[in-house]
Amino acid sequence: MLYGWVGRILTVNLTEERVETEETMRYAGQFIGGRGVAARIAWEKIPLNIDAYDPGNHLIFMTGPLTGTLAPTSGGRMEVCGLAPQTYPKPCYTRSSMGGYWAAELKYAGYDGVVFHGKAEKPVYLWVEDGRAELRDAGKLWGLDTFATQKALVETHGRGVRVVCIGPAGENLVRIAVIQSELENAAGQGGFGAVMGSKNLKAIAVRGSGGVNVAEPEAFLEACRYVKRLTHTYALHRAEADPDPKCKACTMSCTVKGCGYQVYRDVPGKLYPRSYTGAVHCVAGAFAQCVPWEAGFEAAQLSNLLGVNHWELIMGFGQWGKWLKNLKDAGLITQEEIGVPLEYPVEFDSGEFWSKIIHKIAYREGIGRVLAEGLPRAVDILGKGKEFSTHVAHGFATHWDGHIFGAPRFPHWIVSALTWAMDSRDSNVHGYAQEITYWWNDGKGAVTMEQVEKVARRVYGSEKAVSLESGYEYKVQPTIWHENNDCVKDSLLTCDQVFPVLYSRQGEDGYGDVEADAVLFTAATGIKATGAELNRVGERVFNLERAIAVREGRTRRDDETVIPYFKKPDYQGIPMDEVKFLTLMDEFYALRGWDVKTGIPTRLKLEELNLGFAADELGRIGKLP
Repeated sequence: MLYGWVGRILTVNLTEERVETEETMRYAGQFIGGRGVAARIAWEKIPLNIDAYDPGNHLIFMTGPLTGTLAPTSGGRMEVCGLAPQTYPKPCYTRSSMGGYWAAELKYAGYDGVVFHGKAEKPVYLWVEDGRAELRDAGKLWGLDTFATQKALVETHGRGVRVVCIGPAGENLVRIAVIQSELENAAGQGGFGAVMGSKNLKAIAVRGSGGVNVAEPEAFLEACRYVKRLTHTYALHRAEADPDPKCKACTMSCTVKGCGYQVYRDVPGKLYPRSYTGAVHCVAGAFAQCVPWEAGFEAAQLSNLLGVNHWELIMGFGQWGKWLKNLKDAGLITQEEIGVPLEYPVEFDSGEFWSKIIHKIAYREGIGRVLAEGLPRAVDILGKGKEFSTHVAHGFATHWDGHIFGAPRFPHWIVSALTWAMDSRDSNVHGYAQEITYWWNDGKGAVTMEQVEKVARRVYGSEKAVSLESGYEYKVQPTIWHENNDCVKDSLLTCDQVFPVLYSRQGEDGYGDVEADAVLFTAATGIKATGAELNRVGERVFNLERAIAVREGRTRRDDETVIPYFKKPDYQGIPMDEVKFLTLMDEFYALRGWDVKTGIPTRLKLEELNLGFAADELGRIGKLP
């Protein structure tokens, strides 16, 4: 019997309207699930030298062995992967995470993932129920917003149906279009909503009555209780006892509920004569700072309804990124060019203003035709505004890098800069820089810097990984540790706001337990693994993703594109020292077992990780050092 996984992956040829299956364990044995399995499928199936909108692009929805179980924070999580329209300067392979309930329902219906390729002749959706799947006509759904689409599919198939879908932004190939589920769950980064639109794929509706077998039920339940105890006091700022009681969980089996997900009902619109029931989560809370609040809530809901990426809106164009405002204040763009005339002068904290901008982006009207391309391409198209851009690298705006968003402080953002440099999207620094910021909080948090240093010695090998006086010293080691662990989290799947459990008020000297995910994995699957062994799998996944990037043409020069952004002074006025950072990059490549000159993994490293097939292919096309 299979434990953790349910055993099959759906493969859907949209061009030929053919639905088939393949065995999950063909991939999962070496790559676990989620991000890892998706990378292996992408290596095998996505052709070289195609665009994100090419029918040959494969759009991969992949769960992990903990998805659909009681594992804290894991129950409804999945990864969406493929060539991404948002990546810059050209589409490349990357991924986006989603919580909610859909992924668990997919496993209950008998599948660990769904892989789409080709392009349907007309709009379709995939209907999946208990081991059966078929494509159905979506003509009447095309043009509907994400909430209306979900409602229509529930009316068609009955209660209990879970849906992922796109709105008008995805249909109109907006590069910052999301894939939406429920009220506020989305695969937000990457523009994968536009990939669905390019394939004439409106939605995937799922209902399942099965379950997920676990190998050791009693041990698994105890592991779940253990992790719940470790993370019980995980409030938004990780300092006080319990999260805000108004906060809800963004995914099933979450025991934390401290990330700010809040639901509001029947909020009257300010721009349109209707009311909104919806949720606000993560950076969408910035819209709540609009005047009046109801107008900001309306803007947040229109972003969800139309399927536009909150992060790019807020951290790039407006609210916190302030790109449009800075352009206008500098006299580089007029209100007429923005094309949103109001009854009063444009105020960039106006929810009504952002509602109109979101509508223009989703339908590619006026300035929306430019903004629909994402921030770095908008700068290129207009030929102005680069000095105000919050674009860091790869097509993504600022994220935990010590600049626009503030924290983390120096030297912790050095690790952020390294992970930004080596990744294919905005750097996932939740596990390192964010957790230090929240738990220590400049001496006002739940743990002291002395305790943070003790955790660093235990996990990374030296307190210099976190010490405020350490500068550029010992920053490569925590970078590599978290890159590998991020691949593990995204393959199991667990929430990157909680895992790895580095800190806890329940543990000794503030330490949590970085073995927690391994304990859950072992009890769920029956496969004994330590945290170090899982991180070794994470290293394999990270190296395969790097091989994909190299095959697409990536070299060290692309990694170095982060440097101009980080040479801008951070919120404390500290700029990056380019010479020291380039030395860190040398150290990174050497410790990774990659060629220092090109940043490409060597044959020795790839074969060591059982990736000889990748070494052979890179050698065949002349890209192996």
